[in-house]
Amino acid sequence: MAIKIKRTSFQRLLNAMKKVTSEVNDHEILRRLETLMVTSKEDLNQATVRSLLENPLDFDPKSVPEPYAQYVRHFVYMVKRNKKMGLDVNFDASSIDSKKEKKKLVASSKKSISAKKTAPARKRA
Repeated sequence: MAIKIKRTSFQRLLNAMKKVTSEVNDHEILRRLETLMVTSKEDLNQATVRSLLENPLDFDPKSVPEPYAQYVRHFVYMVKRNKKMGLDVNFDASSIDSKKEKKKLVASSKKSISAKKTAPARKRA
């Protein structure tokens, strides 16, 4: 039985790259990164990915290990290209990290809605 490894940092980078993808070349690079993610045994450093998403224009791709550095360089290129085109290039890393908090809020709101509902009154004959 194979053990599935969580690669949350890879997934964060992939999601950010999907947001700024606009050319066919971008899609091909994204596909290759997904393949690398599936075949890789380790995940990217969370702090590194967080700093990349918070400030992609000032990020140094040399701080990422080599098989992944080329994808980080392309991500930075895509962000710069989109910024020149006037598109949004902000990635809210804190909202990415707070996924669990959002799930808790949704679950608690569902509980409060179900608590407000009362049993329907029975009709008497």
